[in-house]
Amino acid sequence: MTDPDLAIIPCPQCGVKNRIRFYDADKIPVCARCQTKLIDEKENSAFQKFQDGLKKFKDFPDVGVRSKPPE
Repeated sequence: MTDPDLAIIPCPQCGVKNRIRFYDADKIPVCARCQTKLIDEKENSAFQKFQDGLKKFKDFPDVGVRSKPPE
């Protein structure tokens, strides 16, 4: 089973795979070994816009359209 709040991001500098939990878009994650930024500013701002979009729709009710089996 996978954890939806866990991201594994390889370091572009040293190649270490970093486990990032609860990614905060206000802070850019850094590598645990070499302290290099794991993503750049452009990727971080795109992620922040994506998270803001998800927050807008999180309270929409599930009307069951996706849960019906195909006929």
